[in-house]
Amino acid sequence: MAAELAAYPFTVQDAQTPSHTFYIHPNESPSTVLVSPSLSEGNYHNWARAMKMSLLTKNKLGFVDGSIAEPPQDHPVSPFWQRCNMLVLSWLIKSMSVEIAQSILWRDKAIDVWKELSERFSQADLFRISELQEEIFSLKQGDNSVSKFYTSMKILWDELDVLNPLPVCTCNPRCSCGAIKNIEDERNKNQVVRFLRGLNDQYSGVRSQLMLLDTLPNVNRVFALIAQQERQFAAENVSGSRALMASRENSNDNRGSSSDHSRNYHSNSGNSGGCSSSSSGNNRYTTKKCSYCGKMGHTIEDCYKKHGFPPGFKFKNPKYAGKSANLAHTTDEDQESTSQENASGQEATRFGFTADQYHHLLALLPAPETKSSTSQHGASVNSCAQVLPTKNGYQCLEDDWHS
Repeated sequence: MAAELAAYPFTVQDAQTPSHTFYIHPNESPSTVLVSPSLSEGNYHNWARAMKMSLLTKNKLGFVDGSIAEPPQDHPVSPFWQRCNMLVLSWLIKSMSVEIAQSILWRDKAIDVWKELSERFSQADLFRISELQEEIFSLKQGDNSVSKFYTSMKILWDELDVLNPLPVCTCNPRCSCGAIKNIEDERNKNQVVRFLRGLNDQYSGVRSQLMLLDTLPNVNRVFALIAQQERQFAAENVSGSRALMASRENSNDNRGSSSDHSRNYHSNSGNSGGCSSSSSGNNRYTTKKCSYCGKMGHTIEDCYKKHGFPPGFKFKNPKYAGKSANLAHTTDEDQESTSQENASGQEATRFGFTADQYHHLLALLPAPETKSSTSQHGASVNSCAQVLPTKNGYQCLEDDWHS
């Protein structure tokens, strides 16, 4: 027994040193959760890797990998070992799902729990390996970014490497044939090919260039090149979008200046008498200039100052309103006179005489003087059987009985 106590490498003084593995810092609590997400049936390898990293930073990894053996029960350092063992066991339980934690709750040593979990979940299952290979071959970029697509594929590769690791040379001394290096290069080539084949068609150019190389770069280097190409595409798309928006704005401005010419013309007529001003804010997008009035915003074909203002045109300055009113009044009078002439012509031609013939006939009739003369004149007129036109006017033909 004394020999066993003397053979144990640690002493009480070591356990009281802050850098020793038996020392528990004040901030180390049994309720601390070291790893997230918790251990489940499908994430053991990721969880085990993260847990090893956390235990190593806490200087407690030896309690699960077997490098720190349990001291004899009567050894002075045994209480320190028990405290550290229970602390690591609590960290393991807090980082598991409820179902798995209940199944190992009654274990006394952290190393026993670690071995049991490894036996239960870390077996190189051929079915899981086949599933990973199918997922890798079927994974496509789709709507994801290059970074997100590469990350998803990298997770599958890492899990496959854990389940199906590369062989390790055990020769002593180590062999120099380079077989292990060739196997690593072959795996890197497979990863590069799968990554390039999963990209969208817009990367077909850079994909062809890379696959034509005699020696493929490292898969991480290939990802960096593709990410650079993605940023270039994004910059070109932004430039194209800006150019398209600028062209649309220019076309809208041209249509707006053409369709709103009368409104812009009206807004400037109050100051310039009917011609647009070059200082107008609405005409800053057009280069049209009238050769008649010299104003900007319209051409000579649309110049109101040359062709006249339309009826009902409203001016901001009242002194120009008479032009529109006179034009409208003149137009109304012309229309009215034209209507009267048309009515007179229709009234005259309705009886078979033109207007000149009708007035000439009225001139041949004598002016009425007395009642008797009127009756005689009527008898004379009634005695005419027919009126014939002659060189000197018209001739009344009398009946034989009247003569």
